[in-house]
Amino acid sequence: MNRRRLALTGLAFIAPAILAFLLFWLAPLALALFYSLTNWRLGSAPSFVGLGNFVELFGDPLFLKATGASLQIAVYSMVPSLILAMLLAIALADPRIRFGRLWRVLFMIPVVTDWVATGLVWQLIFLPNQGVLASVAQSLGLTGLVRAAWTSDSGLAPIAVSVFIIWKTTSLYTIFLFAAIRSVPRDVIEAASIDGANGWQTFWRIKWPLMRPITVFVVVLSFITTLGLFEPVYMLTGGGPANATRTLPIFLYENFFSFSRSGYASAAGVLFLAGSLLFAVICSRIMKDEA
Repeated sequence: MNRRRLALTGLAFIAPAILAFLLFWLAPLALALFYSLTNWRLGSAPSFVGLGNFVELFGDPLFLKATGASLQIAVYSMVPSLILAMLLAIALADPRIRFGRLWRVLFMIPVVTDWVATGLVWQLIFLPNQGVLASVAQSLGLTGLVRAAWTSDSGLAPIAVSVFIIWKTTSLYTIFLFAAIRSVPRDVIEAASIDGANGWQTFWRIKWPLMRPITVFVVVLSFITTLGLFEPVYMLTGGGPANATRTLPIFLYENFFSFSRSGYASAAGVLFLAGSLLFAVICSRIMKDEA
């Protein structure tokens, strides 16, 4: 009787989370899978078309361009962000750093600020001739950057969006990696120090292998988050110029709301989910093989 009561009590506690998962995750996914097999348009009844949407997507130059733009921005933002996050995490985990708690709080400011509000600020930063970046470049004598059209040049726009994403997300990855470093047993580090290992050897031989699962999680989180970001692209460039930053979320948004091709957009969303899951599986497999 006690076991049954404990089981019911535990079920009551997790029931809200299960209900939220079913309503806000599983149900939308099931609907997306269903509508991806139809030619559904907003305001009309869907009709079954099978894999027609997927076949059309693989031949759609705009979808392929959006995929390439998403991957480009993901690479531009992920690599510097993860490197900076690792360096900051190592610095914050150093017991010799002063005001460590204060720095950790300050680093969380970009994470808790709103994308739209900060996007307006970054618009002013990248404004040519009169923006903050142009003023800094002028004071440093870098006249070539004063008139740089960061958000309206097809070569610079992906970089501008990536810089915004790096500023906004690096702090979150830093906290995860900081927690991973702090979770390494202290006695293991002390034993390595007694054996004569220096700081680099201790990190590479002791800390890095133990924090690898969290690192893989951060990499997967960074990839999926960056690939699915809508606000920074929409706020800075709106998908332009010349589709240079027309990423997958912008492609989905336009097809669903602007062109009313809801079934087509659902199929693109399913492919986006499949690609994200594939990346997560590959990263997990790499971690397992190297363990």
